[in-house]
Amino acid sequence: MKIAIPNKGRLYDKTKQLLDKIGIKIPENGRDLYVSTNFDNIKVIFARAMDISWYVESGAADLGITGEDMIAETEADVVKILKLNFGNCKIVLASKNGSIKRIATKLPNIAKKYFPESKIIAMNGGCEAAPRLGIADAIVDQVETGDTLRANNLTIKRILFESSVFLIANTKSVSEDEVEEFKLAIQGVLTAQEKRYIMLNVTSKKDLENVIKVIPCMESPTVLKLAKTGSYSVHSVVDVQELMPAIRKIKQAGGKDILVMDMSRVVS
Repeated sequence: MKIAIPNKGRLYDKTKQLLDKIGIKIPENGRDLYVSTNFDNIKVIFARAMDISWYVESGAADLGITGEDMIAETEADVVKILKLNFGNCKIVLASKNGSIKRIATKLPNIAKKYFPESKIIAMNGGCEAAPRLGIADAIVDQVETGDTLRANNLTIKRILFESSVFLIANTKSVSEDEVEEFKLAIQGVLTAQEKRYIMLNVTSKKDLENVIKVIPCMESPTVLKLAKTGSYSVHSVVDVQELMPAIRKIKQAGGKDILVMDMSRVVS
């Protein structure tokens, strides 16, 4: 199985961290753009984020990790199989005065789709400076914080769409067992990031009943008898956002010795 991943920048760093968490080790990105991993059946292709969807569509890679904006720009025929928790941005139209006769962009296909009457000036990078230099009236670009736009006296006039990074698959490879295994591994890590494992003790059946009424869980909490007669241990998996109020309610219900732990993977 071949996986195409970004070759540099924040997307590369985040992707490498994600692969590490599922146990896939890759060498640091050097001159070799096609490398082995610690799994005999998994190879990695380093590529520009813009090119990854082409690799996947052509079958040169079975899977890829890239942004929705890159998929939209290349118009590649791929399957988006899993949204990842990084690389979020907005694709925007920005200008000084609202004119859009000439638009500079790294995303010419997207710009043409949204602004067919405008002259599209394709640039490889640095399009934020184009209006100030008189090259264009406006730009279409990816924005995360908006700091670069403000530094160039540009204002967002329209948000075209929001983009996230996705795990994508070749249309023929998507049904293969190896692809499903990889997807489940990634999904388990993403789920674990949003949840915590909670353990606590109660010293009576009444307290146990009260705690079970208030403790959040995925399906049902696990209850174990302790060596001390009448005492129980209660285990559950709780959403991060529910954790603080849950701990307060559990203590009020009679729970004590509460432990909260991170998890590496959760597969439902």
